[in-house]
Amino acid sequence: MISKFFKFIKISLFLILVVLAFIMIRDNFFPHKIIGIVHNNQNINDIKIATGDNRAIVNDIDTSRMDLDMCKRKIDSCDGVIFAGGNDFDPDLYGGDRSLVETYSREDDDKSLSILDYCIGLQKPILGICRGMQLINIYYGGSLYDDIAKQFSDKICHRNKDNTLAYHDISISPDTRLMKIAKSDRLEVNSYHHEGIKDLGDGLTVSARSDDGLIEAIENPYYPYMIGVQWHPEINYEENDLSKRLLKDFIKNSNAGKN
Repeated sequence: MISKFFKFIKISLFLILVVLAFIMIRDNFFPHKIIGIVHNNQNINDIKIATGDNRAIVNDIDTSRMDLDMCKRKIDSCDGVIFAGGNDFDPDLYGGDRSLVETYSREDDDKSLSILDYCIGLQKPILGICRGMQLINIYYGGSLYDDIAKQFSDKICHRNKDNTLAYHDISISPDTRLMKIAKSDRLEVNSYHHEGIKDLGDGLTVSARSDDGLIEAIENPYYPYMIGVQWHPEINYEENDLSKRLLKDFIKNSNAGKN
């Protein structure tokens, strides 16, 4: 009986060592990526969960409590950077109508633009989500609709009146990185925004539109990796193939080493 017990212990220890060896080999050849999430005191738990499920380590970059130098130092350690959703932009940045915007902070806008500029200088892979996509567009000289329903169209609901997620289809442009990721030219996405891209920034490409013609995704074909999407791929991403593929592709293409 005792010999059988020790035999069982030996087998168990052997299996544990095999598992540990596999983990060490996996982490050595496929190291976790460090993904920076730039936001302004927002709830980014969904993004943390989504990136964590893709074997990424989150570097929280909260512009509301960090000065620009600290944000840059944190960016230095990142393999890729996500610019998350958040408030509206100061309309003076793009010649908008101040009476139509909601909450905004010019100080945070300027800081976010500086961080984006720093990321671009380091050639960091970039994913812009909602406000993050609009930030990319403004950086390249584009403009926004301050209120989609009032200035563009109300045919499609882009944000429910009760502040819940809306859903609608998008058409994905051929010959874009997003098309390669999506493997389909038409898919459903969530929607929670009242601002949207009006004039496209210099050098950017439209990679998706909603049925009313509003730009839903952009990319920079002249940059190693830069995609902006108007929807929130981190919300219920397990239920949406496009969102899963997008986050997986972004993390996969994030730098294996630091600049």
